[in-house]
Amino acid sequence: MRIEGKVALISGGARGQGAAEAKLFAQEGAKVVFGDILDDQGKQVEAEINEAGGE
Repeated sequence: MRIEGKVALISGGARGQGAAEAKLFAQEGAKVVFGDILDDQGKQVEAEINEAGGE
């Protein structure tokens, strides 16, 4: 993908397709910003992205 250095904005990023996209985009070098009403699940996705070296 050509997203390295880009910013990805994802709504509904705490689970399902949104979480998968957030992780994939971070893995591909994008800076990821995501929101969701599910705080605890969102924090888990954030931790997984950070542990994998993403932003």
